[in-house]
Amino acid sequence: MKTQSISARKISVQPRTGSSFWEEADQFIRSIEKRAYELFETRGRVPGHDWEDWFRAETELLKPVTVDITEEDGIVSIRAEVPGFKSDELEINLEPERLTIQGMHQSEKEEMEEKTYVSESRSRQIFRTLQLPVSVVPEKAEAALKEGVLEIKAPRPAEAKPQEEKKMKLAAA
Repeated sequence: MKTQSISARKISVQPRTGSSFWEEADQFIRSIEKRAYELFETRGRVPGHDWEDWFRAETELLKPVTVDITEEDGIVSIRAEVPGFKSDELEINLEPERLTIQGMHQSEKEEMEEKTYVSESRSRQIFRTLQLPVSVVPEKAEAALKEGVLEIKAPRPAEAKPQEEKKMKLAAA
């Protein structure tokens, strides 16, 4: 299965080299697992709340990403709300039937008031992976980030040629 990454920095489709994307994704998942286990232990290791612990850990660690998927004239449009994230803070991995969006936003604020020095550091993370309802051609996908909305457009694969369809029907009969 071919995998294509969309570099939000350049807003173009590029092949992803190496496994660093999935290593980072594994780190996200491990941090959620760790927090979910901490919640399980805090409750006295009472079984039966695994999904509740998992979703609570996700909520605590990751910013939710709302995604809308539509299709028109053979083009699949994926819109993801990522307010506050810049294009160089996002990584998008698009496969024929799966999309993964991950991002890290860090902000620092320093203020000097009279004799008081204030320094704040905050980070927000997003990680969303989802199965697409239809197959797409990642190599032909385009992406754009505008006003906190990431939009990805990818065509569906070309339908099988009529002659190929006949051969498939004969083989199935």
